[in-house]
Amino acid sequence: METEAMATTTKTRYTLAEMPEWTGFGWHYYELLGGELVVRSAPDQPHAVAVVSLVLFLGEAQKAGHGRVQTAPRAVALDWAKHGLQSEDVPYPDVLFVREARRSILQRAVEAAPDLVIEVLSPSTRKDDLPGGRKFAIYERYGVPYYWTVDTEARTITQYTWSDGRYGTPLVLHPGDVLSCPLFPGVECDAIEIFAELL
Repeated sequence: METEAMATTTKTRYTLAEMPEWTGFGWHYYELLGGELVVRSAPDQPHAVAVVSLVLFLGEAQKAGHGRVQTAPRAVALDWAKHGLQSEDVPYPDVLFVREARRSILQRAVEAAPDLVIEVLSPSTRKDDLPGGRKFAIYERYGVPYYWTVDTEARTITQYTWSDGRYGTPLVLHPGDVLSCPLFPGVECDAIEIFAELL
């Protein structure tokens, strides 16, 4: 079972400028949430399979010219406009999508809020990714327009839409429901396709 890893550090706050030495992708990965260094366990197999399915789905939106899909490990400096390399809100979303008109934010780090962020829930991230969690609050605070959480156990995709400074009542999709997004009209699939390769 995946467990939360702990970091042994001498500092209490970090910035994006200090991240490169820690961002190696292996048994663990790292995020900054309000300047706090958070160490995560690497994703398990169902998590990885769902991420691949999501990237393939969003790849169709990319092929259609709607934008660019990216996947972890990809730093998203949500507070880049204010702090640059001193950014302290730097999550590493599982999958993200940026509209073609905003492609310029795709630099070494993503230098603003993506148009869509997707987190696949896992034991070490579930608390932060869901309402009431730190990452959920950060995505909401920086106005990520579309935020999805994917539950590989429940086989659900929960879609949040940002409006008037907050996420409204979510839409929960189950196998048999159509997965789509206003960011890429005409690109859709049955939600079951995201879970089709899971054992």
